[in-house]
Amino acid sequence: MRAIGSFPRIALVFDDDLQRRRFEDHLGSGARVHPLRGGDDLVKLASARGLDVVVVGVLNRTDYFLRSALRELGTVAPEVIIVGVFEPAAHSLDEAADMAREFTGVGFVAGPGARFDYLARQRVPGGPALTCTPMLLDCMERLPLFGPARPFALLQALHPSCAASVPNQARDLGVSRRSLERWFQGPDLCSAACFQSVCGAAEAAYLRMVRRLADREIAPVVGILTRDGVENPQAVPRTIRTALRIGLEELREAGVAALERAVEAALRTSREPGRKPSQWRLDTRYLPQPDVLTVTMEDRIVLVDPARGVEYPLDELGRAAWPMVTRGAAFAEILATLVAGGKKPAQAVRARLIDWLGELLILELVRREPGAAKAGNGQ
Repeated sequence: MRAIGSFPRIALVFDDDLQRRRFEDHLGSGARVHPLRGGDDLVKLASARGLDVVVVGVLNRTDYFLRSALRELGTVAPEVIIVGVFEPAAHSLDEAADMAREFTGVGFVAGPGARFDYLARQRVPGGPALTCTPMLLDCMERLPLFGPARPFALLQALHPSCAASVPNQARDLGVSRRSLERWFQGPDLCSAACFQSVCGAAEAAYLRMVRRLADREIAPVVGILTRDGVENPQAVPRTIRTALRIGLEELREAGVAALERAVEAALRTSREPGRKPSQWRLDTRYLPQPDVLTVTMEDRIVLVDPARGVEYPLDELGRAAWPMVTRGAAFAEILATLVAGGKKPAQAVRARLIDWLGELLILELVRREPGAAKAGNGQ
């Protein structure tokens, strides 16, 4: 089995026979495959030093204690590689994200392929994570992701790819592409397609900088292809520069911290900053972030986040709106109060309020709490 190389002893832990057969077919006859249903047999096999790789379905409906078995596996056989397989559904993606935060050495795939082959052969115990998934998940915790945007974003973090089809992924998540895109409009998020490209470029940059992979190895793992669908190693540097808007030399010099900053900045850069976003629902509430203080400085009222050194002076609109934000007022209430107290047309006030709240969201001085679980229509 050429793809997996020196790791021929593989346990497949699935409650779904179809999923298991897909990996068996991919591995071929060169691997010694152990089909397992749950964690007890997995730990016994690993304890006997009979395993190199474990491929585990994130959702196991027959063994509700599989996560405990994986913890035990990390103790009795830390050298064993674990690859998680998620399903394109919100509950599976949430479970996979939780696993990724707990088991930072685990990589995730949607199915067999080049990314799986990379994860199954690359681990060095005690070395850096195989993928930038943990970093991408950290970035996403700081983004205003609601409705279908959240599972879509988790999908990009768990399996970054430049070749995946956004319409197909939207359909797998149970929404149309148009509906999905509504959740990525506004001054504080890029488009869904851009989001996917940034995550794919981040993975490519991470594999280059941290894992020291050659471009010919990165291209199939991240799905950097020609128009004909052929792996395109020559496009790896261009993909990174275009999506992250940062040079490779700068990344090499500044390291992973610079990569994370570039990723978050790219994810927050809207291609249409003037477009009215659907997230500005009338019932969405806005609240200060926990560490934000309101300080008077030389006759000015300034929002301050001491831990990050961020200061934001309030203008006339901000001084009028901030008291409502501090008590978690909905967008509709803030807008109505500002319109009633001023002389400007309602549309002009609404546009300025969106700009102001958008700045605060980008600066992480406020957070959103959605008032409903479906996309708005920009009203």
